[in-house]
Amino acid sequence: MKAKLLQLSLLSSVLLAGCAGPQIAYVDPNAVNNLTTNFSQNDLRAVAQDMSTQLIQSGKMDQCKTFTISPVKNNTDQYVDTSVMTNAMADKLTNSSAVKSTYVISTGEMQNQVDELDRQNQSGLYDQSSTAKIGKMKGAQCRIDGKLTSDTSVGPDGKTTLVAYTFFVQVFDVQQGAAIWRNEKNISKAKTY
Repeated sequence: MKAKLLQLSLLSSVLLAGCAGPQIAYVDPNAVNNLTTNFSQNDLRAVAQDMSTQLIQSGKMDQCKTFTISPVKNNTDQYVDTSVMTNAMADKLTNSSAVKSTYVISTGEMQNQVDELDRQNQSGLYDQSSTAKIGKMKGAQCRIDGKLTSDTSVGPDGKTTLVAYTFFVQVFDVQQGAAIWRNEKNISKAKTY
């Protein structure tokens, strides 16, 4: 009888332990994530914010009345949602009182704008005196391009992996085709087994 009770007790313990699922908790989204060598959301925001701050402090945005930001290119071997970087830079530059330039939509956002103009002007549904007119959009005087690259190396003992990321940004005068500002930000992450 005691043996059966002990078996039932052990079985109950195993079942209860098996039913206890993973623990879920909120974490600070700005906290450093040391769980992986992959380029994280925190890394995305941090480098975009830092690069935007450096651009603002350079004063080079004063040369641009209007600007656009091309989607950041991901030249790494991993999936990175670079729209987070592009949006973080657009937000920081647009919301800075030190930047007198006006942000104009990028090529990625252009189709939505064209669709809206077409809807207002060609659908026949709107009073033409109240619609946004075709041909009145502002062009970008400056274009900001960004690129993310990575390089992975493994230590001679095979136990340490180092991933070095470089976020490169440049600002071009669209009409002249000249670079007016260039900079890069580096982040390295190591994993030891």
